[in-house]
Amino acid sequence: MAVFVGFIGVGNMGNPMAGNVLKSGVSLTVYDKSPRAMANLVQAGAKQGASVRDVVEQSEIVLTCLPASPDVEALYLEPGGLIDSAKPGTVLIDLSSVLPSTPRKLEPAAKKRGVHFLESPVSGGVAGARAATLALMVGGDADILKRVEPVLKAIGPNVFHVGPVGAGNIVKAINNMMACVNSLAMMEGLVLGVKAGLDPMTIYDVVKASSGGSKALERIPKAIVPRDFEPGFKVQLMNKDLETFTAIAKELHVPVSFANVAQRYEQAALAAGLGEKDTSVAVTIVEKLAAFEMPKGAAPK
Repeated sequence: MAVFVGFIGVGNMGNPMAGNVLKSGVSLTVYDKSPRAMANLVQAGAKQGASVRDVVEQSEIVLTCLPASPDVEALYLEPGGLIDSAKPGTVLIDLSSVLPSTPRKLEPAAKKRGVHFLESPVSGGVAGARAATLALMVGGDADILKRVEPVLKAIGPNVFHVGPVGAGNIVKAINNMMACVNSLAMMEGLVLGVKAGLDPMTIYDVVKASSGGSKALERIPKAIVPRDFEPGFKVQLMNKDLETFTAIAKELHVPVSFANVAQRYEQAALAAGLGEKDTSVAVTIVEKLAAFEMPKGAAPK
């Protein structure tokens, strides 16, 4: 394992991931535009970087976690940015969920500088980031992945090499589309059932033991019944990932239908001012369309 690791972008997802990297025993330097975001990590023993350049100059491996493609491309490609500042041999790993075109721009620019680049979008949300149970979808050189895998396994045990750069974000977009469609199908069924007089936890127990079961069901006791829609994975980020999926589908001329329906729900939630809430809040859109609101109840222990 490399001794010196940098982590840039320690917001909702990046902060717990950086915390778990720190717990693995490396020397960690962190940087975020918000000093407040770094405070808990510095208190736990990380060094606070003064700038992007400061972080990369102290690090053999640098992890980044940012909101979207424009942020990532600016960080990596602008003059004086990450690629310009990295020493030859440095491994740069972007954990962000972005358009596949973004890592495909970054890898050749990194190679020209003698720098290695991997993409590694993650799945599992904030809860998975805190618990170090994320799945990582790595695109890039398999030999470089072997070198840095111990660091990535501090973030989550399931590290998949899925192909060249770009492949990781394609898999991530597919995963999030399927997760969103599953969740919204669950919400439609749940609202129908509760409006028909059924107990939501009865629906949960029966479907969990039956062929309709999926991970989406866990939202019923954790978020929907207690009406707890704090993120989690935000509506605005899911909408972005669905946009990525449909962009890939258009490029490849693959007809898609369920993703478009799911995105209409996410965009309705955005229009309702719910973009910063967890994606589970989309159930309130289903309820409005059904002219029905489920009562709040305590989640089971």
